[in-house]
Amino acid sequence: MRYVRTMNNYDTFANYYDSVVGQREEIAVLLHTLLKGFAPKAKTLLELGCGSGSMLKVLTKHYEATGIDQSARMISLARKKAPRAKVSVGDITDFNLKKRFDAVICPFDTINHVTSFAAWKRVFTNAHAHLNPNGVFIFDVNTEAKMERYRTEPAFAEILKNETSIVDVQRVRRYRYKVNLKLFKREKGDLFRHHELLIPEIVVPTPQIVKELAKYFRRVSLFDPDRKKPTDETEELFFICQQPR
Repeated sequence: MRYVRTMNNYDTFANYYDSVVGQREEIAVLLHTLLKGFAPKAKTLLELGCGSGSMLKVLTKHYEATGIDQSARMISLARKKAPRAKVSVGDITDFNLKKRFDAVICPFDTINHVTSFAAWKRVFTNAHAHLNPNGVFIFDVNTEAKMERYRTEPAFAEILKNETSIVDVQRVRRYRYKVNLKLFKREKGDLFRHHELLIPEIVVPTPQIVKELAKYFRRVSLFDPDRKKPTDETEELFFICQQPR
């Protein structure tokens, strides 16, 4: 096998992102279930870090949906994948859409990619500012338990006829990781093009997150999709934050 290597940022990796991480429709279904439970009257929704529109594609069946993402190429893909949604380029740590929503979501560990807790606080502030009274803010995080499992296990690889994807996690220091996404895509014969994206991620301890969220929201609930209640072994943790009336 011969290959040509290209290093990419989000804009140039956008066309291959879903091939590596999947469409994640099951997460959109879970989000809808949570929203029905915590905000049953919600009609409008904002997604922070909407990427290529995989969540919006499902959620626009139930809500008037809006999305923002910092990658212009991802937004271009989202317009095609979720044409009923209103999407635009924006920084989730610094934006003002001049409207409020019944629900704000930030799924698929997007906030882990915001690489300082000071910036997380700005995301919380923005979510609070864009919610209607009694609205709900839902986001999920990768915990240290999950990142450590990924780090200590062999890299995950998916081998298909014309492409192979690899996801590898390394620890920089405690609470700081880098996720390496690689895609080897066949171009012709035995020639493959190697596309690669390196994503920094941070982990923040749950008590620190809850303490900060309590400044903005009247109630913060924790949800582990794999257990009755979160434990030290929880790998994916959802925060459901209810806006004051």
